[in-house]
Amino acid sequence: MVHSSRSDAFIPHARLATLPFAIATFLGAFLVFQVQPIISKCVLPWFGGTPSVWTTCMLFFQLVLFAGYLYAHLIRTFLTISQQAYLHTSLLVVACLTLPIEPSIDWKPDSASSPVFQLLCLLAVHVGLPYFVLSSTGPLVQSWLSTQAPANNVYRLYALSNAGSLAALLSYPFLFEPMLSVSSQSFLWSCLFICFVVVQCIVVIKTSGRKRTATETTFESTLELTDSLCWNRVGSWIGLSALASTILLTTTNHISQDIAVIPFLWIVPLSLYLISFIIAFDSPKLYHPKLYAAFAIGALAVMHMSAKVPPAPRLIIDAVASIAFMFVVCVLCHGEVARLKPSVKHLTKFYVYLSAGGALGGLFVALFCPSILNDHYEEPVVMTIGASLASVLFFAARNWTGQIYNWRAVGLVRVAAVALPLISIGAATQISTPNRIKTERNFFGVLRVENHSGNRTLVHGTTIHGLQRKAPHQAQPTTYYGMHSGVAKLLTAKGDNKAIKVCGVGLGCGVLATYGRNGDRFDFIEINPAVVRVATEHFSFLSESAAQIQSHLGDGRSVLEGMQSQRFDLIVLDAFSSDSIPAHLLTVEAFQLYQKRITEHGMLAVHVSNKHLDIAPLVHRLAGHCGWTSKLLVSSGSV
Repeated sequence: MVHSSRSDAFIPHARLATLPFAIATFLGAFLVFQVQPIISKCVLPWFGGTPSVWTTCMLFFQLVLFAGYLYAHLIRTFLTISQQAYLHTSLLVVACLTLPIEPSIDWKPDSASSPVFQLLCLLAVHVGLPYFVLSSTGPLVQSWLSTQAPANNVYRLYALSNAGSLAALLSYPFLFEPMLSVSSQSFLWSCLFICFVVVQCIVVIKTSGRKRTATETTFESTLELTDSLCWNRVGSWIGLSALASTILLTTTNHISQDIAVIPFLWIVPLSLYLISFIIAFDSPKLYHPKLYAAFAIGALAVMHMSAKVPPAPRLIIDAVASIAFMFVVCVLCHGEVARLKPSVKHLTKFYVYLSAGGALGGLFVALFCPSILNDHYEEPVVMTIGASLASVLFFAARNWTGQIYNWRAVGLVRVAAVALPLISIGAATQISTPNRIKTERNFFGVLRVENHSGNRTLVHGTTIHGLQRKAPHQAQPTTYYGMHSGVAKLLTAKGDNKAIKVCGVGLGCGVLATYGRNGDRFDFIEINPAVVRVATEHFSFLSESAAQIQSHLGDGRSVLEGMQSQRFDLIVLDAFSSDSIPAHLLTVEAFQLYQKRITEHGMLAVHVSNKHLDIAPLVHRLAGHCGWTSKLLVSSGSV
């Protein structure tokens, strides 16, 4: 009885002793995932507001996360507790000297030649070191805690870190983004980082001052003998985490490409990705592979059936089904990883392999696919692998509530992980496209030039961005620049012979240039160099225009800011990525800039047609804020 009372009395004290570890874990994870939307929103307007901005940022964060986990593993392996404490404290102090994280205007790119490299360099300079020390927090704190409580339950701190990450993501679009400017967000984040450093120093002091006991040494020696790491176990950690990372990024790209490039659409999939970690590591009883596999197969079926639904509801159905499929596949991946997790002896090594898989997924989506593949072939490939994983686990699991498998069936997962990507990519690239003249993919998306009965079209993503009729009608304006369009009426309304200056934000295939007369000047701003090449090489609108044509390579908003001496009679805003317009071009600040760049009697024309979103009310409100009179002109368009 005496022994029991002492144990009960010790429990509150033990919980209190581990409180700094829990606070450091939660706050570190909060800051790690709070900085991602903050810094991404800072640089989004500078790099054209494309989905690839978020993908590249995610690649950077995944690579630095891997570096942080590797650093944690190396110092745990080769340094004593005291040496780890001194080194890590020094890095924390140096990281504070790099604050604040908001990049200065000097980092604005002056061209779009290598946006991936420029963006990675910017992130490395401004958030590299703070993010590095934050990313090492999880494995380091768990490692230090294991010296006081050497048991597998320290993995629950990993679930706590994901809860902190989830709190950061969910609070950003509803609390921080609408209430604070980007500069204020950066300042608040920097203050919280300093608070984190203080808490981390308390953890370091508590850890470095404690001596290891003989019992703990014997315990870890026993683990080393009984908990071996075979190649197929390590391969499963890497492969499953890579699949989860890849499906997260491809799903985010998919919904951003056709809706809008805004933080909210980045945060929803990433939040569900984190919830899958929480389910796997904090509440393994909630992981029922057969049930989740059935949900994945059902979500995939809904996605295929949505193709027969009218366009209006199709977007919602497809987006919800895609995100649901991503979520359940991530639960399956992380649930299997958690089931195969090692003892605390290999804790930091386990996280290194886990983060390596995430980084490989980021490299695959952000660098490999745009460089090697000329279309979004990775989407069906990843969906095929995810569906195969779900199917195998569904048939391998022996009941709906447990994790008991037919191991021979589970072995098929490894075969599928190797064979299916090769088969899917091979099949996708061999699909016959007889009408396609050219396909080009880069940081800004996929462009296709197609020939339909002699008429050439420019397609970006899933949307037609221009059409040129065959001779002898090749000089006629078409589609949303037809003779009955709003732009045609504005230019025709001039009605005199006075030369005009027009600025087109977004080039497309150059249809707008057909309205150019002798003496007129048309300036086109285009961020995608591939669009300029395609418009010049495969369409003749620019070369046959009577006006003086000048092209400017760069983001529309950034280039206009640099045109301080220019005034235009008409600015045509038509910068779309697939079917979504970059959000930073439809803000109060952007409209104030347009107001500065037009003449006293100048006009702004905004292309508001969209398959999924009603942009017109937003444009009316922005125009009213600037004191303009706005009018919606609707035309059927001419082909």
